[in-house]
Amino acid sequence: MNTEKKTGNGYFAVIDTETTWSNAVMSIGVAIAECSTFKLVEKKYYIISPEYKDGGMYSYVLMTKSVKLDLKSSRPKVIEHLVKVLKKYQIDSLFAYNASFDYNHLPELQSYKWFDIIKKAAYKQYNPKISENADCCGTGRLKRDFGVEPITRLLSGNRSYCEVHNAVCDAVDELRIIELLGYAIEDYGHAQINLEKKPRTIRPKEQRAVPKLPKPTKHVPEESEDIIEKRLIANCKFAIGDKIRHAQYGCGVVRKIEVMNEEILLLTVLYEAIGISLHLLPADEKDITLIND
Repeated sequence: MNTEKKTGNGYFAVIDTETTWSNAVMSIGVAIAECSTFKLVEKKYYIISPEYKDGGMYSYVLMTKSVKLDLKSSRPKVIEHLVKVLKKYQIDSLFAYNASFDYNHLPELQSYKWFDIIKKAAYKQYNPKISENADCCGTGRLKRDFGVEPITRLLSGNRSYCEVHNAVCDAVDELRIIELLGYAIEDYGHAQINLEKKPRTIRPKEQRAVPKLPKPTKHVPEESEDIIEKRLIANCKFAIGDKIRHAQYGCGVVRKIEVMNEEILLLTVLYEAIGISLHLLPADEKDITLIND
C-alpha cells in the first residue's frame, strides 16, 4: 500500500446526500480536507426545502444536537452556496462512498471529478484489513458488508461504531475512511466514476462486397418488459413488478431498478406499510425475499 502523501495545500471534498421516500435530495453534507494530511478544515450542512418535509428513511436525524445547520433553503440556493464554498478552496475533486448514488442525485455538480471511496475500501487488493478468506467477487470486492459502517469498524477496530445517516456526519466518517486507508489522493485515479470519454476513431470503410445474410424464417416472439429488464441487468434476480418481502418493512412491489455502477444496483420498492424505499444491491439483498405467486 502506498501511504506517502504528497505535500501541498490543495483541498478535496467528501460529499453525502440523504433522500426522501420519493428519492428527492433532502440534505447534503460536505467535509473539506487537506489533500496532504486529510485534516478536516471545514464542514457544511444543508437541508433542502420544501423537499425535506416529505420525509425519508433518515428524517429523524436531519437535526441532532451535534450538528450545525449552515443553510435551509431551496435547492438552487443550496447548490449556489455549496459551489461558492468549493470555489473558496479551489476544489475540483469530490469523493463519496458509493459515489454514483450522490453523483446521479446532484447533476448540478457533475462537472467536478467524482471519486468512489468504495473502489479502495471494499477491495482486498487495496484494503489490507480485508481477510484473505473473505467472501469476495472475482474483482476482489467484498460480496457483503462493505457499507460505511462495517468498513469503518474493520479499519478502526471500533466494533461499537454506528453510522448516523445524517449527511454531514456521514461525510466526516467517510473522510475518516480515506484517512484510515492511508492512500494519497493521487492514488484514487482508478476510482473516478466520470472519466471523460475519448472520441472514437472512425476508420474508413473498406471497399469490398459484404454478403447478405439470409432472413430468418422462424418467427421470434416478442419479449415482455419484465423479461427484457432481467436480461439487461446482469446478476439481478429482481424485475420491475416483482412482489417482495423485506425483513423490516413487510411486503412491497419493485417499481424501478437502476444500475449505479458495474457492481451496485439501486432498487426502488413501493411498500404497503411505509411507501417508497430504496435499497442498494447486493448489500441489502439479505433482507429481501422474492414472493412467488
